[in-house]
Amino acid sequence: MKKNIKWLIAEIDLWLNEGLIAADQAENIKRRYQLPEQGPAWGRIIFFSIGAVLFGLGVILLFAYNWEKMHKFAKLAVIVLALLTAHGTGFWLRQPAGRYHTAGEGLHLAGTMLFGAGIWLVAQVYHIDEHYPNAFFIWGFGAISMAWALPSISHAILATVLLVLWNGFEAFDFKNPHLLSPFIIFGGLLPLAWVGRSRVLLATTIGAFMLMLAFSVATVGGELAFLLVFLSACILIATGLLVRRKGDFPGSGPVFSFIGYSVYLVILFILSFFHHGQGLFTVPFDNLQAAIYYFSFSTAAIGLLIWAFWPAFQRPPNAPAGFRIDYYAVLITLLLVVLNTLGVMGLKGWAGAAVFNIIFLFHSIMLIVTGCKNLDIKSTTTGCLLVAFISLARYTDLFVSLLARSSVFLLMGAALFAVGLYYSRTKKQQQESAA
Repeated sequence: MKKNIKWLIAEIDLWLNEGLIAADQAENIKRRYQLPEQGPAWGRIIFFSIGAVLFGLGVILLFAYNWEKMHKFAKLAVIVLALLTAHGTGFWLRQPAGRYHTAGEGLHLAGTMLFGAGIWLVAQVYHIDEHYPNAFFIWGFGAISMAWALPSISHAILATVLLVLWNGFEAFDFKNPHLLSPFIIFGGLLPLAWVGRSRVLLATTIGAFMLMLAFSVATVGGELAFLLVFLSACILIATGLLVRRKGDFPGSGPVFSFIGYSVYLVILFILSFFHHGQGLFTVPFDNLQAAIYYFSFSTAAIGLLIWAFWPAFQRPPNAPAGFRIDYYAVLITLLLVVLNTLGVMGLKGWAGAAVFNIIFLFHSIMLIVTGCKNLDIKSTTTGCLLVAFISLARYTDLFVSLLARSSVFLLMGAALFAVGLYYSRTKKQQQESAA
């Protein structure tokens, strides 16, 4: 397809020079058949990066053969020379007029990997007994600097991984959580995903933010970490709708919505079992940091959801792009969780679990209905899988007799079979009407 479009663009220029078409006609045809924007050549970047890293490791091992016999200044010279060679060659290959831009990207990435190795080697040379997570922190900030300086999506992803490792080691190995550490991702890397219009980096940074948030807060309280992840999912759902309406990066909307809605459904499913415990969530409000986190995230989640849903509240037929009827249930679930956490409501035992089971089934059924109506196979399949999943989960939870279990499975199987028939008939009718 791309070859055909390139051929057509070349022919349009010939037609224009020969006077067969006017300039405005040529421009209109080019706009109609313009080539799709090309994303990063991830395949070449990955292979060049692996090759460069292996080459660098080979050089290091070559010197490591006589590492103990080398003077410490010679060791430092090897480290510095390796860094300068990798980044210098990468900079030369990344020149705008160069043909090996991807190879330059790989060499820069190799240089950043060697920078991390250099941190450990310098510590070994000078026998520095340091808090080892700091090495990942420094390495991560070096990768962030390269990500912005080049700019480079691959460096940003590397920095994200390194900072998550640093945060995890601090929280679990040393019980030293840095509660503001997730906002390093939020302020240092998420804007680069926006500037570079990279959905891959956006998804990576969102996942890293939620992981670092859970790691940091888990030492304060496991239930608080679980609650904040749930509130973050609601914020992501609202953000997905808002950026479609107001943002200059509309392609980010599906990323926010998909991650937020997926995490939300997983947590909603877990909430349907909370009758096994004493309550839903317990927030240690006597801890000032925990209270600030809870009220900040809950206020942001409620405020953003109302803002995102406001057009649907005012004019239901003119709901914002990406909005579905089952999103109303997200706001209801959020309010139930917040009110229960504050002690305003007392959702306990089977009564509380039943509420979340009903909401989960509502989401599943609405996905099926919306998918069949719009002939969206992904939505329909997701809804069917959710229904099947909740049925299997309830197998040992709700029923005792084999007759009751078999009846439920027969009923659910028949319902899903009916959904498949309805979807096929709707698709056939639409094809016949289009013909």
